[in-house]
Amino acid sequence: MTQSTTHTQQRAVGRGRIAIFVALVVVCAVAGTAIVLRSRADDPTKGTCEARNVTLSSAKFTALMAEPHVVFKSTDTCPTNGDVEVVPTSKPDGPRAIAPIKCDRVAAVATGGVCLRIDNSSFFAKYSGAIFDHNFQVTHTFPLPGLPSRARMSPDGHWAAMTVFVHGDSYSSAAFSTRTMFVDTNTGFATEDLEKFRVTDNGKDVKSVNRNYWGVTFTDDSDHFYATLGRNNDIQLIEGSVSSRSAHTVRSGIECPSLSPDQTHLAYKSRVGGTLTAVKWRLHVLDLRTGHDVALAETRSVDDQVEWLDDNTVLYAILRSPVGTAVFDTYRVPADGSGHPELYLKSAWSPSVGG
Repeated sequence: MTQSTTHTQQRAVGRGRIAIFVALVVVCAVAGTAIVLRSRADDPTKGTCEARNVTLSSAKFTALMAEPHVVFKSTDTCPTNGDVEVVPTSKPDGPRAIAPIKCDRVAAVATGGVCLRIDNSSFFAKYSGAIFDHNFQVTHTFPLPGLPSRARMSPDGHWAAMTVFVHGDSYSSAAFSTRTMFVDTNTGFATEDLEKFRVTDNGKDVKSVNRNYWGVTFTDDSDHFYATLGRNNDIQLIEGSVSSRSAHTVRSGIECPSLSPDQTHLAYKSRVGGTLTAVKWRLHVLDLRTGHDVALAETRSVDDQVEWLDDNTVLYAILRSPVGTAVFDTYRVPADGSGHPELYLKSAWSPSVGG
């Protein structure tokens, strides 16, 4: 056998081995993809596309918004992530109507709402807010000075309140700094932020340089509100008035208050342990008439401003998994400390009950 023939045979064998190797790689890749896709479908921590999302006609959407419903942000891992969606409270596991707007935090009432957004399309993130009408059409936009955190609407739709992080990215950070603003939905202009209101503690003006305010909830008159004041490692509930640009301290230990529909109870999160960089919270409800306070049956740490589903039940979001995608689910639990947490909405965050 000549040397040339030997080299030709060796090249043929080499090509054959390469072909076999490539085929094995393709087979493994296909099998691996199938396994990944199947694991994503089987593993609830990965999030799945919601096939039940629907786009309604204007008339049907208006009818849906007229009945008791929940508006929320989708946290799914699909193109629907960030969509504002709506379901009737009578069937939260049914088809989800898609509103024509995307938000990172949303709050809505019958006349419209507020949408807080994060834009990561450039090197430096940009933050903005938008006011929308009852058809979810944007009427005003405005810049935000930091990362969106909380949003609430006054019952009459006149005021949108929002909290953003100016420094730090969570309430468990020792270096966090917040700004809480009230925006007139008729004009889209912000009033002076809450830090510039006159706030008193036992009659004395609060002037601490390191004070922070967050988590506004409105009363029925759409002028008075509750919020949180943090200063010198002390957390206090404050009660105030937008029109008078003033507030006063009420009670210690209450964060992110949320007033019940009948105005008699205040749901909030209470710090129960951890360090300044790893705080944990427990949900509580305070009876404003009697002062009676109860810890709720949810024992997981909840870093959220809860929403009331009705006078007896609260809603709140919890991260589905500490690793992987940022998929939140919304749970419900009785407001009297009884019962146990139940999944209310999968892949949903920032619920807002109306209708």
